[in-house]
Amino acid sequence: MRKRDRQQLIESLIMQKRLTTQAELQASLIKSGCKVTQATVSRDMREMGVQKGTGRDGKVRYILPPPRVRRDPQETLARVLGESEAIVKAAQNLVVVRSEPGTAPTVGLAIDGLEREDIIGTVAGDDTVLLVLADNAAARNMVKFLEGLARE
Repeated sequence: MRKRDRQQLIESLIMQKRLTTQAELQASLIKSGCKVTQATVSRDMREMGVQKGTGRDGKVRYILPPPRVRRDPQETLARVLGESEAIVKAAQNLVVVRSEPGTAPTVGLAIDGLEREDIIGTVAGDDTVLLVLADNAAARNMVKFLEGLARE
């Protein structure tokens, strides 16, 4: 199960049940068909901002933080590519994004935020992001996509 799907399941379980321990949450996840370790549950809860609080019934339970406004990942990437003066090139099934020194981690994070299935992985250095795609055609399409965003 993908991280995003797992975290949505965690959110759903917390809203539906009065869970008070990570073990209870882990058991509920497993019962729902999501094999997960306690360490993963802990990490997801930290990323999601889950805390213990008092429910409407006055009993202690896990609660979710108020919803955050999530920026459109594509808009974020367009802004980051434009600001970093990115140059995008394909090399077989790889795409190389060159940017200003120090900006590649931000560019890589913005690309990861798209959560595109065609991107197998990304690696960011100081001024270069490497994207691994399934094949040469996917890489060429990604270059067109990223160049289009950079021009916005």
